[in-house]
Amino acid sequence: MISLPLSPSGHPPVVVAIPARNEAAWLPGTLAALTAQTGVPAFGVLVLANNCTDRTAEVARAFQGRLNLRVVRCDLSGREVGVVGARRAALDLAAGWAGPDGVVVSTDADTCAAPDWLAHLLAPLRAGADAAAGRILLATAERRALTPAARRTHLYDLAYRLAASRVEARLDPLAHDPWPRHAQHYGASLALSVRAYRQVGGVPDVTSLEDVALVQALQRADLTLRHTPRARVHTSARRCGRVSVGLSTQLDEWDSGRMWTVPGGAEVAALARAQAALRRAYAAGPGGPAGAGGPAGATRALAELWLASVPALTAALRSPTLGLALERAHAARRTAGLWAVTYRPVAVERALADLRGAFEDV
Repeated sequence: MISLPLSPSGHPPVVVAIPARNEAAWLPGTLAALTAQTGVPAFGVLVLANNCTDRTAEVARAFQGRLNLRVVRCDLSGREVGVVGARRAALDLAAGWAGPDGVVVSTDADTCAAPDWLAHLLAPLRAGADAAAGRILLATAERRALTPAARRTHLYDLAYRLAASRVEARLDPLAHDPWPRHAQHYGASLALSVRAYRQVGGVPDVTSLEDVALVQALQRADLTLRHTPRARVHTSARRCGRVSVGLSTQLDEWDSGRMWTVPGGAEVAALARAQAALRRAYAAGPGGPAGAGGPAGATRALAELWLASVPALTAALRSPTLGLALERAHAARRTAGLWAVTYRPVAVERALADLRGAFEDV
């Protein structure tokens, strides 16, 4: 267990956590961007220099005096070695420093924030949200350095994800996450209250995609997440990725020239309608509006939307939280197999055209 004594000033209300392993080249830009943040109260920055063989810690300490900065050197071992363990350790320490009423913010050591990033990322939490996720973009120079194939697919994918988010916001509206919104919730730009972080048990014990797993845990507990498009960071497009699944592997796939396929417009719309119907059914409860044919008929109609069995949807609706009900409905949809037969992945160009043409005005 890594310990972190409190600074003389006590608990800063917000702590930005940065796991960093051999990031001496990238980290100065990340920390310099944090010194330029505007419109936010005093905040702390915690750099976890884990298993480093370069000057990451020394480079970070050069910013002491410009930031309320804590640098922790450690050598993680066993299951904690790697990005997942480092993210967990950094956020755990940040949560302890921020205190029970504070906020922890996750970013990466190869990522530079816009000057108003933190202000926009924290705004949803001040308005009552439990967590907020910001946009993650490639820096202009990084994007230009991509091969033509990777750059073209990257831009198509960006446009597709935004179009899909717009359709989802119309067909399955969420009061806490209205349009305009986006579809990213990753460790490079994520904020959550310490209370929410503690409630879900911190970073889940997974082998990869720990940031996605953390967001799923929030959603499973019915904690609110706002995808705010105004909070922006720019990250590197380096190809020597530190994880088995991530941006670097996606860039490699885009660079291969193989057709990039995604859920088509019809599938995006069908899934949004299915989710909206399940939300209504869950809110109504067992004694709520019955629908055609009584409660059993309503569940059959829901099962038809999800292309899943009635017993599986019935069980999902008995879940203790809406988030868990949705998760179980998705599992039932995948298990039944009919969804994958009905909706086939399509080329990203076609999916984008479908979303813009037939579904954006639904």
